[in-house]
Parts: sequence; structure tokens; C-alpha cells
Amino acid sequence: MSIPFYALDKPGEKGVVLGNEGIARGVFEAGIIVASGYPGTPSSEIMEALVEIHKYHPNFEIEWSTNEAVGFQVALGASMCNARSFACMKHVGLNVAADAFMTATYAGAHGGFIVLSADDPNCYSSQNEQDNRYYGLHALCPIFEAINIQEAKDIIKYAFDFSEEFQTIVMMRTETRLNHARGDLILGEIEKIEGRTYDFDKDRDRWTFLPSNARIQRLKQIERINKLREFSDKFPYTKLDVKDGAKIGIISSGIPYSYANDALLKLNLTEKVSTLKLGMVFPQPEKLMATLFENSEKIIIIEQLEPFLEDFAKKLAFELDVNIEIVGKKYFQRNAELTLNKVIDGITKFLEIPNPFVDLPVNTEGLHFASPRPPVLCPGCSHRNTYYALKLMEQKLGKNFVYSSDIGCYTLGFYKPLEAVDTCICMGASIGMANGIAKLHNGPVLAIIGDSTFFHTGIPGLIDAVYNQNNVLVIIMDNNATAMTGFQPHPGTGIKITGEPGTKIPLESIVRGAGIPEDHLWIVDANDLEQTTKAIEEAVNTKGPRVIISRHPCALLERSIHRDKKIIPAQINTEKCNNCMICIKNFGCPAITLVNGKVSIVERSCNGCGVCVKICPFGAIEQIE
Repeated sequence: MSIPFYALDKPGEKGVVLGNEGIARGVFEAGIIVASGYPGTPSSEIMEALVEIHKYHPNFEIEWSTNEAVGFQVALGASMCNARSFACMKHVGLNVAADAFMTATYAGAHGGFIVLSADDPNCYSSQNEQDNRYYGLHALCPIFEAINIQEAKDIIKYAFDFSEEFQTIVMMRTETRLNHARGDLILGEIEKIEGRTYDFDKDRDRWTFLPSNARIQRLKQIERINKLREFSDKFPYTKLDVKDGAKIGIISSGIPYSYANDALLKLNLTEKVSTLKLGMVFPQPEKLMATLFENSEKIIIIEQLEPFLEDFAKKLAFELDVNIEIVGKKYFQRNAELTLNKVIDGITKFLEIPNPFVDLPVNTEGLHFASPRPPVLCPGCSHRNTYYALKLMEQKLGKNFVYSSDIGCYTLGFYKPLEAVDTCICMGASIGMANGIAKLHNGPVLAIIGDSTFFHTGIPGLIDAVYNQNNVLVIIMDNNATAMTGFQPHPGTGIKITGEPGTKIPLESIVRGAGIPEDHLWIVDANDLEQTTKAIEEAVNTKGPRVIISRHPCALLERSIHRDKKIIPAQINTEKCNNCMICIKNFGCPAITLVNGKVSIVERSCNGCGVCVKICPFGAIEQIE
């Protein structure tokens, strides 16, 4: 196995990497000692790249933590020991870590401490598109952004020096378009920090947040942010470029700045527009902004999501009593991602000039476009089988179930034909919401949660159900992986991020420990339709808090592990099939389709799970070796 490019100890070498791999390289080059996090798109590959680096340079500690709060706390503890530490998560993960984050920023960092928040404009793989720059504002924590992969590597490496110089936690904010882009990267020197002692900094007044200590640390935090505000004008990755005679100025950062720069090139405006590119987006460089105001008549601010920079620029202009037009969201939407075309459109409208790239003819001759479709559960997915069993029981019992779902692959059960998801708000909330619904709803209330999510934040909800004796049926869909984000291991797998064995924590042990008695616990093979439906029927007719663990490995994971296992695909016996369409309209496996109006199975897509054989009332689906 060859060493990945981003793990090479060859400063000056140039190659192509994924954005997340470039970020991981920067963390490694900085001399990281402890890295922790929880998988979540678009950030997952950062930790995965770090563990690849760890194989060849095992001089740092790395872990998948149970959730983002724990990951942040692990990194914070390491920073207290004077170690350079890194906590990695997606934007909503910072919500989970926020309790610790908001207080830890009072004390700041001892060893350099970077928390990465990967925002997801357009909700490509998230339940919202929150703008986490406001976390920095709220916590008085500096925020760095990069415009491309090279700068992302360089700036996060620099961030560790910055963190130690100012004794501050630093937030590195990225966005999907940077995390999942591919581009050039020049490797830098791998920093080897020598002569540093790693031991706990026993500063009890700093790290213990009793009110008497917190009040003092709060004053130190304010003093620290004031120093950072002054330094912001000297930040090495912030650049002001004032053009002679230019009356227009642009303020931007991150990926939007890259779009703005390309837009100016395409519109031949590079010498007619001044630009302020921010590397530190909080606190903002007030003197550089003031200089731009002095040399401009109009300012347009190009940023994704909220008017974070725009609001500050308008506030600063008011305080400086500068008569200047400042706009931003007037020309750029507040939702979804910006694109180069959107930025060109906004700039041309702002300048009241024609957009030469609007309505250009597009030659589509010979092109074939795929029909859009919603995401679906994979062929052979055990989650589908559990949902199908639930729907069968709804029909048999004549009851409508309430499905309080959670976040994972199984959330795709929302779509037709299963339609077995009624709620989804955040990780771990399925059981908590079900507890509330069960207090008022007369019918069966089910909480659907995955194995990794149960470890993440589901356990407190189950304990609440037991403690308050809520009439809730919790179904833990155990497919032995954090499947939606890339099959990362979790405590239930017993495998650590490095692939080494950890301690396996069985779900049923936690369930029993939470107070669920044996006669209120069912453990089934999700691919055994008869066993699963029987358990659901018994559980629905039982009162109080109860749990079904519906267990079967993820179909893709199972296929990759057992590569030598022969798959026997299902096939349609055309003589027996009468096109009742139950397999398509009710079950919905994407391997089952219609060809010329007849039910057919795509052999290369079939995982050979055999569940469809059991659902056909006419025995028309067969597995023949």
C-alpha cells in the first residue's frame, strides 16, 4: 500500500488532494498531538485523512469520540496539558459541543487548540444551513476562513501558533465547496515541537468555572478579544488591494471571495474594483475597512448565508460617520450556495452594467439528462425491511403509528413508498420527542434511531422514557456502522478509528442498564421478516417503555467485508408474476424496477438479501443459485 501524498515528508512536493485532506495535512504539519471528532458531512474526511497520516507518523493520538461534545472536551483537556489539539465536526455538531465551547472560550487555550466547524450551505447533507460565524461572535472566539485548499492548509497550520500566542481557542470555518473540492497542494515542513512538556496545567482558577472564577475569566476574555481586534488588521491572510481611481470596493472571504475574484476577471473589472479579502472574519479588520471606505463610493459584500460581514461593515461606517453605500444581501440570496454565475449576476446588477453571461445559448444536442430522484435506501438495506415490517403491522393491527425519527440512513424512510418518518430535528431527538408525543397521543408512538446515533445522544432520551414510564417503543436500527457518513466505527463496533480493537459496548447492555426489563426488549435480525414483524406486534401491544434492536450489518459494509461471499441475486419468475406491484409500490427496493411494463430485477444492483422473496404473495420472486 503506497503512502498517501498528503502524508509524505517531502516539503515543496506538489500534488492534488481533496480539500479535507489538505486541511488534515495542515493540522499534521502544525505538530498536532491529539485529534478528536465525530463524523459528519462535509467534515468526515479530515479525521479519516489524519488517521491515514497516523499510520505512517504515529506520533499523535486520534479518536472518533462518542459525539461532538465529547470530542471538543477531549481536545480541550489535551490543550490544558500544553498539547496542540484539534476538534473536528460539522456545523450542527458545534451545537452539540456548544455548552463546553461557550464556557471554554473564557479560559482560552494553553496548548494550541483549533475547533473546525464545516458549514453546509444548501443543506446537501444536513438538516439546516446555519452560519456558524455567529458562534464566534457569541463566544468572542476568532474565526479563520480560507479561499482555497492551499490556503486552508497554510492557515490552519498558522492557527496553532496564533492560538498559543494569544492563548485563545480558534474556530476554523469551512464550507462544503472547500471541504469537497479537489485542487493543488504544496506540502510544507512538518513541525517538530521539541522540549515541550505535556502535563496538566494545574491552574485551578483558570479551568474551574465557579461563578467567582468565571467573572475573572470573562474580563480576561474581553481583554483578549480587544487585542485580537487590533491584530486583525495585521492578520497575514487578510489582504487589502486598493486600485487607483476605483470607486467600487468588495469585501469577501472564503469560497465567495474566490467566486468574486473570478467574476472580476471574467468581467474585466480587476483594475476597477478594490478588494478586501478576509482571512480572519471575526474580529474584523476595522482599520483596513476604514481605508477601503475612504477610497470607495460604494461597497458590495459577497458572503454566503447570513449578512455577517455586511452588518459589521454598516455598523463600522455608522460609527466612523462615513457616507458610503454598503450592500450585500440586496443582491445575494440568504439561503443556499453562491456560484460564480450568481456572483457575476449580483455584481453586474450592483454596477448597473449588462451581464454578458446571461442567456447564452447552450448546445444540448446529443446530451442525455438523468431524471431527478430523491435519495433512496440501498438495495438490500436492512432499514427498509424494518420499515416494511412496521407498515405490515400497521395494516394488520389497524393502527396508525407515529414515527419519531432521527438522523441517519434510515431517515430516507421518509420517502415513498415507505413513508415511515414523521419527525426529524436533530441527533438523539427521536426518543425525546417521542416521550412528549406519547403523553398526548393515543396511538402507538415509535422512536426510530440508529446505532451510532443512539450512542451519540440517544441514551438520555431512553433513560427519560424509563424514568417517567412513558409509553414509547424505541427501535434501534443497528447496522454496525456510522453508515451515512462513510462506515466509521463507533462504540458498538469495538473498533477504534485506527482500526485497532477497542472495547465493544453492546447496545443491549446499555438498554438493560437503562432499566428496560427483559420482557420489554426484543432483539431481531432485520432481514428476518417473520421474526421482525412478530417482535413489532408484541412490542406494540406492550405498554410502557420498550425497545426493539433491529440488527443486521449495512448491506454495503457487509459486501465489502465478505468480498468472497457469493451473492445470489433474486429474479422474477414471469409465469408466476401478475404485476401486483407490491414489491415496487410497497417495498421499494431500487434493484426492483419496471421494464416494458413488467416487474424486473437488475441483477448487478441486487445484494442478494432475499427479503423480496418473502414479500411476494405469489412466490414470483426467487433466488436460484
